[in-house]
Amino acid sequence: MATAPSAPDPEHAARLGWITRVRALHRIKRMLGFAGIMLGAGIVVWWKLDATAPEWALWTGTAILGASWALFVYVIVARYFWVRKHPYGVSHR
Repeated sequence: MATAPSAPDPEHAARLGWITRVRALHRIKRMLGFAGIMLGAGIVVWWKLDATAPEWALWTGTAILGASWALFVYVIVARYFWVRKHPYGVSHR
């Protein structure tokens, strides 16, 4: 038995729109943080595996890793505060 397709739920669409907006916040910063983590980890691994790698590679890789993780934490905290300030369903539909 086939059922007739129901009308799209506007509440569901509004909720998905709000979630999409929250996920889009600070997307560029998130991607930069991810790229920095990959770069920093690559530099540290290069330093560890190559005996001819310069000493600065360890400190540079560690600094890049630290800054990238700090950027990730900033994005998480900023998104948390945005959601607290703009909760779903409180006259924002």
